Amino acid sequence: MNEKTSGKNSNKVLYIFSTVFTLLMLFSFAIDAWLSMGGWIRTLDNKWSDLRVRLPSVLAFKADQDLRAGIGKYFNREADERISIAAIDEHTVKQLGYPFKRKHYATLIEKLNKAGVKAIGLDVLIFDSDRDDKVSDNAMVAAVRKAGNVSALVAINPETNELQYPIKGLGEAAAIISHPHVENTIESNGQVRRIGLFSETRQYRDLVIKTRCGNACAGSGLPLLAMATYAIYTGKDLGGLEAAFGTFPRVLNFRVPKFRPFHPGWGRKDLKNNDSVYRHISVKDIMDGKLAPEEQAALKGGIVLVGSTALGAFDHYPSPFYASWPGVEVHANAIDNLLHDDFLKPAAKWIVIIIAVLLIWLPVLMLNYSIRAISLTSAAVVAVLMAANYIALIKLFDMPYLSILVSLGIPFVFVTVYKAVLEGREKKWIKNTFGQYLSPKVVELITKDPSKLSLGGEKRDMTAFFLDIAGFTAMSEKLTPEQLTNMLNNYLSGLTDVILRHDGVVDKYIGDCVMAFWNAPLDQKEHRKLACLAAIDCMAEIARLNTELTQFSIKPSARIGLNSGPMVVGNMGSKTRLSYTVMGDAVNLASRLEGANKYFHSKIMVSEYTYEEARAFVEARLLGQIRVVGKAIPVKVYELLAHKGKLSKEGKKLLAAYNDGLEAFDKGSYGPAKKAFEAALAVAPEDGPSRFYLDLAAQYAASVPKDWDGTFNLTSK
Repeated sequence: MNEKTSGKNSNKVLYIFSTVFTLLMLFSFAIDAWLSMGGWIRTLDNKWSDLRVRLPSVLAFKADQDLRAGIGKYFNREADERISIAAIDEHTVKQLGYPFKRKHYATLIEKLNKAGVKAIGLDVLIFDSDRDDKVSDNAMVAAVRKAGNVSALVAINPETNELQYPIKGLGEAAAIISHPHVENTIESNGQVRRIGLFSETRQYRDLVIKTRCGNACAGSGLPLLAMATYAIYTGKDLGGLEAAFGTFPRVLNFRVPKFRPFHPGWGRKDLKNNDSVYRHISVKDIMDGKLAPEEQAALKGGIVLVGSTALGAFDHYPSPFYASWPGVEVHANAIDNLLHDDFLKPAAKWIVIIIAVLLIWLPVLMLNYSIRAISLTSAAVVAVLMAANYIALIKLFDMPYLSILVSLGIPFVFVTVYKAVLEGREKKWIKNTFGQYLSPKVVELITKDPSKLSLGGEKRDMTAFFLDIAGFTAMSEKLTPEQLTNMLNNYLSGLTDVILRHDGVVDKYIGDCVMAFWNAPLDQKEHRKLACLAAIDCMAEIARLNTELTQFSIKPSARIGLNSGPMVVGNMGSKTRLSYTVMGDAVNLASRLEGANKYFHSKIMVSEYTYEEARAFVEARLLGQIRVVGKAIPVKVYELLAHKGKLSKEGKKLLAAYNDGLEAFDKGSYGPAKKAFEAALAVAPEDGPSRFYLDLAAQYAASVPKDWDGTFNLTSK
């Protein structure tokens, strides 16, 4: 199995995980919608909702009032000053005891109406008659009847679903009777976030009509205390309100707390601040007439909910701002939302599910990108979702966030870990596969960015290199196997180092032959130059080894062939054994050129396809135009001599004489050509190409072949 197939099979694990996780998330969304208190998704999103509501206001508390108001305008509205809590606080309980005598409620209601309060909601359950003071009960009923703007409570027995009525006459005296129950919508952590403004139980319709509300309440179910008080305040009929708001739970848009002094009407400077959402006005202060101007202003034309805030004497719930929040403030918040028509609207489930599913598959779809790219994209998505969440809040939509992040976060972690393992395996494979015949620099580049590695059968412009150690057969006859192996390892090691130093790929060793190539697996714009310089340095390396390796009596030489052109590169071989190599006519020509050195007695033969782009970096001479075995099209070939500008004085003299001789030879001036080549040999008696052309010039001076067209046809490989 090759690496590509293995990668495809490994990716199945990722797709299976993503599919299973998608199904689990869809199941979780379904369970969350089905359970009244919600599942883990709602619990998670509730934590975000608390933080989202709390954070801007916490920051705003440290700012000046104008800035705080500005922040509140966009994120968290402050409590409506028309809504106040007549608080049965510690001071009131200490002075009047608790539970109250009913006459105290009568006094309170009278005082509130005298202060100009428009609607009163009693968040107290008064079921049992005062055995010691029947007059007290009558006083309360009379006060409620006289006020005409009070909502009294009935309770619903959770076991029997039957009503528990207040003391005799109180229900009939109330403007509207209501219920205080929010138990059906309490979240799993005990917090009230959603409230039903009307009871779903329809058996209470006749009871509602029997109250002073009369026909204005026709067709309505039993309202929540908040709705009843709002109806009294606005004068709207309950039937119309139920048609508008229905019985489906509404999501509270929480108001932010504010510091106000306790008992400001006392006129003392050492008063502590009360941290509450709505203004708490002490019941005892109302009864005693000890109210500050701001409290009097709040009561006039306002809404008052009567409820207990004394420790141990109130029903309490967690809220975004407090671990324990008096239940009466829940009703106050609901009234506030009614006044401003800004309950939050839950985001459509189908939109949330689509976003969640897309986020689950986002890391999977980015699998081919780097971990950094996946991380940056995921971080950007998180930021965009957070911004969208706050924009949704401004537009009064309650948009989930943390549950959606789970849809992204878990697949992100899985994919990054999976990719890290996969890349680690890939890098190990790259080092094992290419480490032996690629330079460490190239291997490091590939391991850092494997996308640069192309392992398929890819066609690209490349340079092929063949080096053969001359006389290997003769050497093998004169040396023992151990000596031959030792010598060959030394020479091949040195030559390999040179090729790798020039960023070449050592393809294979074929006995005493080295095959290499350039411009794969990484792109190398100057691959012709690199191959030519490597060839020149390989010859210098052989000369160095011949000098330094004194233990060997035989001093080998080498022939090199270079050609550039279109080649196919990739993993080739059988299903069980592969080799990263090159194939094609251009490769075959490079091999033929290595052998063609024997014809000219040259050392480094390079085709015109390689030389033309490398000529600015090397010293070379034209050998001629040849037609190798199996090829009809002739090709010009050159012999590389040295790096550009590095030719010795003797080399320059040799090259000048050789070029003069070749120019004369090409013109058919064989006599002058002979003299020039003799001059070249006088400088370098062992120069093979000069000897080749000298002999040929002498031969052609006597008789030029009839079919001579300036191309040498090679008859052997």
